[in-house]
Amino acid sequence: MPEQVKSSSGERSAGERISRAAHSTGTRLWSTRRRRLTTIGTSAALVAAAVTGVLVLRDSDPGAEPGAKGARKLVMAYIDALADDDMREACHLLHPKVASSMAQADGGCPGAMRSQTGDRLSGKERSKVGDIDVGAARVEGEGKVARVEVSAGSGGSRKSTVTVERVDGHWRVLED
Repeated sequence: MPEQVKSSSGERSAGERISRAAHSTGTRLWSTRRRRLTTIGTSAALVAAAVTGVLVLRDSDPGAEPGAKGARKLVMAYIDALADDDMREACHLLHPKVASSMAQADGGCPGAMRSQTGDRLSGKERSKVGDIDVGAARVEGEGKVARVEVSAGSGGSRKSTVTVERVDGHWRVLED
């Protein structure tokens, strides 16, 4: 480290005076190195918090909650995925047996979902998928299967039931 130059009158520089005063009172001053290390440490902590937050958000599976409420949330998320034409998300919410059988089709599960939805729904009907109302859910079979009522049309004239099953702690769509 280079030798510090003192003023011509032999007096200490302002930095040295502050350092001595701080030392005599027991106060520790932050060196440039300490500031750099603190900045690096803080930055690393912020990055870790951001990554953890992203992982927590990605893990917020709509079918994770047990009981009728979780089954209803899953069906709402499934309908939203279909309405948004997000077939990857819709496939993610399917029961593994259903998803694996659909994966054999051209374009994998998303392609099969797209062609199935296109076969069953016209353009006008597809735009109304988001208007489907999700009703009550009945949990059966020791909490492993639930039937969720859905309705569409004026006054809920068209009713149907979506069957969901609990797999590895998550509800998944078995039949729609």
